[in-house]
Amino acid sequence: MILHATPLFRFGESLATVDEAGRIVQMNAERFTSWVEDYLVFTRPSKDGDQVESIGKDMAGKIMAADQFRVQLRELKAVSEVRLPIWIGTGEERRVELAPAGFDAGTGMYTVERIAYREDLNMKEAWAILWTNCLKDFPWDPEGSDCIPAKRRSFAAQLAVMVGIYCHALFEEGTPRPLIIYNANQSGSGKSLLMRVALAPVYGPPAESGKPETEAEFEKVLDSAAIARKPYLVLDDCKAIYSPALNRFTTSPIHECRLMHSQRLTTVPKSTQVVATGNDLAISEDLNRRALVVDLFEAGEAAARTFKKEITPSWLFAPSTRADFLAALWAIVRQWRDDGMPQMSSNRRASFEEWSGLVGGIVEAFGLPNSFAPRQAEAGGDEAGRALHLVIGRLVGEADLNEPPVLTTGDILERAEIDGMLELIVGMAKDPKKALGWRLKKLKGRNLMDTQRRPFEFGRRELAAGAKYPIRFL
Repeated sequence: MILHATPLFRFGESLATVDEAGRIVQMNAERFTSWVEDYLVFTRPSKDGDQVESIGKDMAGKIMAADQFRVQLRELKAVSEVRLPIWIGTGEERRVELAPAGFDAGTGMYTVERIAYREDLNMKEAWAILWTNCLKDFPWDPEGSDCIPAKRRSFAAQLAVMVGIYCHALFEEGTPRPLIIYNANQSGSGKSLLMRVALAPVYGPPAESGKPETEAEFEKVLDSAAIARKPYLVLDDCKAIYSPALNRFTTSPIHECRLMHSQRLTTVPKSTQVVATGNDLAISEDLNRRALVVDLFEAGEAAARTFKKEITPSWLFAPSTRADFLAALWAIVRQWRDDGMPQMSSNRRASFEEWSGLVGGIVEAFGLPNSFAPRQAEAGGDEAGRALHLVIGRLVGEADLNEPPVLTTGDILERAEIDGMLELIVGMAKDPKKALGWRLKKLKGRNLMDTQRRPFEFGRRELAAGAKYPIRFL
């Protein structure tokens, strides 16, 4: 009871403290023996009266393991270095306010206010910070629409990503969150930079990693993220998104995983937001249902672009820049709150109704289009078929318009393996060449699109040595 109000918490199955920098530090028996003396002393009876005496690690371990001790400690669910929106009150009195500094019992979040920001920004100022100063130069995919870039679905989707991350604490642990995908038609379009723009206001420079090569390795990564209650997991520069483990992780509110160095299984409520980036990713109809996709399309050469203002890491991660973004995001949330907290009007995603309804409602209240509207950029079809189209499109995209290529099964197999899509396309077939040939046979005469968005016809010519596939640009 003495330690109830101290920064010692139950964190998952362990005990941990929060330091001044907002880091979660696991408590062990050796550390506990000296740490606890900042709050109380232990004494041992003697003939001369009670003598102050430090406890050993054995006694510390017994205290830390005691149910009577652990039940008095508060449960820590998250730590934030900035004040985030939380729910205050219940019923008709329920409203959204910024979390107080320190521990909030309602959310289980500990806030170390390292970056203060304005709470009175107006909509004009918020728009200038988000659009004029940062996002206007990105190549938002028009998806067949002539609307101005600021009204395109993908820009609305980017703002939804930023709002969703900023409003992380408005959702209880276990609330399913859609997979965030940044999909571009070529390298250098800005997908990874946009991912950092979305995460930087709340988390600063984000930790980034690639997608593991095997499903078993990927399951371990997802297990670790769930056990550690990581607020986000970045899979940067993916060649393919296909993963049954990721599908389960995205839609399930509870994640069952094996504890490290143990055969014991445990279940944890999932709160990790997964973010993936890649070029020409195979986004099937099923994956699209589980994801919020930001599509980028650069018609010219991405590497040749020039900008009046470069978005550098030093600018993006600077405390002053983060403070500006946070103030703009709070202005958007505040306007939505004051408008009666409307939910998104349409296209709420099955399995993600709560997240898409609230986040989509905030974006619409800001005057942007529905960020969950159907993507016109998607090609549809099954995921394996979409992946095959992309592999062929990449091969054709490297060809000169005046010299259409003639592809072979070997060419396509080799490129699929390089791009990490071979298993997705041919599955576990004993003869990948034969399995691929069966798929390619069904493509004869189909009109496809290469990575430069040049339409072409996919042909097939039977030869004694095997089939070849001539390309004819349309």
